[in-house]
Amino acid sequence: MLQKPKSVKLRALRSPRKFGVAGRSCQEVLRKGCLRFQLPERGSRLCLYEDGTELTEDYFPSVPDNAELVLLTSGQAWQGWFRHVAQDCLTILGSSCPPTLAS
Repeated sequence: MLQKPKSVKLRALRSPRKFGVAGRSCQEVLRKGCLRFQLPERGSRLCLYEDGTELTEDYFPSVPDNAELVLLTSGQAWQGWFRHVAQDCLTILGSSCPPTLAS
């Protein structure tokens, strides 16, 4: 029996755009995302937007519908939304942060 397509929200690392994509497998979503964002499929992968967990075919069925994913190309990293925001805040605040937070 074929698995029902899963709908996800997909964004590329350095793109403000977000697209809805559906696929029966991690590879299908990756392929469609690469086409949509005009990125190379080779070396690309998908991660959860919230915490940076990299998706595999085994993990893909447990991802909820409408989950937000980040499409990464070779050499790119994503450690999750919270960590990304925290790093941006530290960059903006710079030396006004206590040493324990800025280091």
